[in-house]
Amino acid sequence: MSLEEVSALILAGGRSRRMGVDKALLVLDGEPLLARVVRRVLPLAGEIIVSAREPRAYDAVLKLLAAPVRIVVDEFADAGPLAGLHAGLTAARHDLLLALAVDLPFVDPGLLAHMIDLAGGFDAVVPRVPASHGYTLELEPLHALYRRTCLPAIESHLRAGDRRMTSILDDVLTRYLQPHEITRIDPGFRSFANINTPEDWEAAQSLAGPR
Repeated sequence: MSLEEVSALILAGGRSRRMGVDKALLVLDGEPLLARVVRRVLPLAGEIIVSAREPRAYDAVLKLLAAPVRIVVDEFADAGPLAGLHAGLTAARHDLLLALAVDLPFVDPGLLAHMIDLAGGFDAVVPRVPASHGYTLELEPLHALYRRTCLPAIESHLRAGDRRMTSILDDVLTRYLQPHEITRIDPGFRSFANINTPEDWEAAQSLAGPR
């Protein structure tokens, strides 16, 4: 698949209640998280879209980037990341959309490229990773690929008041990326280390280390 056929959506519209500050603006290793994630996906995507609560919320950050970025605002207000995915798929120029949460500072472009390679014939590609306690697997729908064919299912669930990101996956043809496939590229599952709390932020700073 040509990488130019992929749009990338950075989901930055959350309220960051547990962090207490807008996670997109946290500075890690010298750059805001939003800029860091955009920079990592830029070589893979033909366009970058950012889902935000306010159209001009990230103007200052986006000026740091050497590429045009479009901002989209949810049609379904206060409906969480599923509404952000809906807005991104609706606005995207390409059929296939890479959706990433803004609080994933260690996303691996090699893993993302592998997921794109697997997307042919599927509506979605979603990783399964070990849960924090290590006994079960959990889905990572905010580090995933979705086609425009997912829109009817997304709209149906949003109109029914079901805002869970995973709610649509049984309604579309989904390719689940298994842990053994991920570890070939990202053995430590660093790509999925997200930032929800001050403790997560401290851990991310330790992982980033000095330049």
